[in-house]
Amino acid sequence: MLNFINYRIKLIDGNYQTLRTDGLADTKRRIDMAVGDSLSMDEYKLTLASAEKTVPLDPNLVLPKPTSDLETAKADLKRAGYAILTDVFPEEVVRTARQVLADEIKREEAIDQSRVSKFFVDPDAKNRRLNRLPDRHEVFRQILEHPVVLELTKHILGPTVLNESYLVHSVDANVTRPGSGAQFIHLDASNGVGHATPNQSRFIWCLDEFAEENGATRVVPGSHLWNPEIDPSGATTYESVPAEAPAGSLIIYTDMLLHGTGANISENRERASINFGITTPWCRPSINFPLVLDPEVMKDTSQTLRQLLGYSSVMNGGDYPWESAPESIRSLCVPPTIAY
Repeated sequence: MLNFINYRIKLIDGNYQTLRTDGLADTKRRIDMAVGDSLSMDEYKLTLASAEKTVPLDPNLVLPKPTSDLETAKADLKRAGYAILTDVFPEEVVRTARQVLADEIKREEAIDQSRVSKFFVDPDAKNRRLNRLPDRHEVFRQILEHPVVLELTKHILGPTVLNESYLVHSVDANVTRPGSGAQFIHLDASNGVGHATPNQSRFIWCLDEFAEENGATRVVPGSHLWNPEIDPSGATTYESVPAEAPAGSLIIYTDMLLHGTGANISENRERASINFGITTPWCRPSINFPLVLDPEVMKDTSQTLRQLLGYSSVMNGGDYPWESAPESIRSLCVPPTIAY
């Protein structure tokens, strides 16, 4: 029998709370509730008032384990909807990224703590998130064009029109601190439910060990095959498991997998990650990187990275020159045809 952790929503003392229920021990623990990505708190509470349906885990589904074999990871991804790939990055690169992340968050907090906390996808002010990563250090640029990331993106998304480059949909950092609540189980879907194939390859680079205690991302194994049956309203509870992984691992999934940040119930263990997605060129990324990133930082970057970050005026064969853009941005434009 699987020993799963189940998150259920109940009305307690006039407030909605997420309850953690251990499948074997049937014990409960209060955890602060997170807001769904597409719902306000008020809308979410109204929806949950009549929530009764629970979708259980499939007890016959073999859960992925950390592996250094790329083909095994691809098989895990196909079967369970996610995979955990180890030995992708050298330890010194992981340490560098973790230290830079800590330093940058500290710097932003000194200016205004709200710049790195209280994001609408988080349940409380304890979590820390950091954006504009490609501007901050080369290690965050390198990960976006890592050969393994690019190979997996091609494997997940397939060929593009006229062999035009994929686009980074979004990239940010998430640091789950002790006491931080669980995020609502959700999809990273660009267009919600109803599509039969992924629009994004999704990656979580674990800068710390991911354990259930410190808020490892929770996943709903096999849910990548459920569209369009998935209920995105919050009225359905989906049983989930933690994607536990060693520091430095890459958790791979798609925008069709239900998942969410777990609650950090540890006393002193942070859980940091770099989260990013890559989409097809005909989908609009979440971030318009040419208008967000510093041209001085980008001018010495590779053609591959610029293609991925959208520095091309061509889409599906049509050229729309950036005539009104500053020269510093226009000069960064590259051809759209995949160079990787």
